[in-house]
Amino acid sequence: MAGEHPSPEQLEKFMRAELSPSEMAELLRHLMTGCRTCREFTGPLWSLGEDEDSDLPPVPDESSCAAYDDVIDRVFRRVVREEMRLVQASRQSEGVYQELLRHPLAHRELLVANSARFRSRPLCELLLEKSHEAGFQEPALAIDMARLALAMAGVLDHEDPQGCVGPFQNLQARCWAQLGNALRISSDLRGAEQALKTAEGLLRDRGRTGLLDRARLFDFMASLRRDQRCYAEAFRLLDRVIAIYQRLGHWHLLGRTLAQKATVCGEMGDFETEMALLRRALDLLDPQAEPRMFLAARHNLILALNQSGRHREAFALLFHTRPLYLQTGERMNLLRLRWLEGQVAVGLGRIEQAEVAFQEVRDAFVDLGLAYDAALASLDLAGVYAVQGRAVDMRCLAQEMMTIFQSRAIHREAVAALLVFRQAADLETAGLNLVQEVAAFLRRARNNPDLRFHPAS
Repeated sequence: MAGEHPSPEQLEKFMRAELSPSEMAELLRHLMTGCRTCREFTGPLWSLGEDEDSDLPPVPDESSCAAYDDVIDRVFRRVVREEMRLVQASRQSEGVYQELLRHPLAHRELLVANSARFRSRPLCELLLEKSHEAGFQEPALAIDMARLALAMAGVLDHEDPQGCVGPFQNLQARCWAQLGNALRISSDLRGAEQALKTAEGLLRDRGRTGLLDRARLFDFMASLRRDQRCYAEAFRLLDRVIAIYQRLGHWHLLGRTLAQKATVCGEMGDFETEMALLRRALDLLDPQAEPRMFLAARHNLILALNQSGRHREAFALLFHTRPLYLQTGERMNLLRLRWLEGQVAVGLGRIEQAEVAFQEVRDAFVDLGLAYDAALASLDLAGVYAVQGRAVDMRCLAQEMMTIFQSRAIHREAVAALLVFRQAADLETAGLNLVQEVAAFLRRARNNPDLRFHPAS
């Protein structure tokens, strides 16, 4: 909404259910406050479309408070009907989506372009949802779904360039934003920057933008700035997101954003602030609505406790959190659990337990073709060897790492850092400090391949 009150144009679109779901919800919240200013011009608008809603009572006298309450009741009934329509459309879209998946990717794009059955706003929304869900589990699928949604939004916009410019332009902006985030996750930071700028331009051109759409874009841009190590800008964007969710009373989404801000603090080495933010986030997050996000916040809190030297607290929280990992049943979450168990074991001085955990995690990542994660787990294992003075085992491990990772998709600077480690291992001079230095560089360079590795010694 523009300013503090919706315009007559927005109210008319609300009555006809022509706004996006986020805009519908935002405007309804405003009407529910009993705003006196809005009472002056709402009455005439509800008479629109009476022929198709003859079961509704006549338009009440807008000067009466009781009549205004009747108007709100009518709004609720319209929203209920709209929600029922959206549920039905969602079910139909799920069936079309499953049918779409049975075709090769190139064929899907042809179907979207040439068949009206394979393009609709609900189907486009579903593709965005599927892209978001794929996220870190299947980054390539996340990109494919976002590109398909973008192609669909473009066709929808072309089919009705006059009557639905606002809503569909908003949908295109959402598609570009989701594509940008998917590209970021796949470490294509330049592509992500371009996509997110396109989304920002579309929202700016529109003039009036729903708060939730702005929050979503700022959220994705903050994640990009974090990966680019532009922490001050990431904080500024996240604070804008926090302000929006506080204003709207979206406490779960506020919890998510606080967890993201905590991640930035952790990357900066400010573990105390990270832990404080994560505790606030966990108080707000709904574990039923988004169990993965709740688990991720718990995981990061355990990691921060361990990194700050509070190993026993980390172990206690890990013990109580373990069932959440097991409930997901996802292999990646179980691997993260095992990896975390190894890191906490190192903190507690249980070196033998840590070695077994790191070996299992490393081998699993190699089998999955996740070379970068395998490199990081290998360096954790190398740290165990360094503590035990096992120079021969470290030399063998370094050789195995280079053999595997030179043939995988690890960027040049990461390979260069691993090469320094192997050379030191060959000379039996690779101590714990070098292992930790290389590991820290790989974590920083994962999403920024332009970084250069300069060993301290």
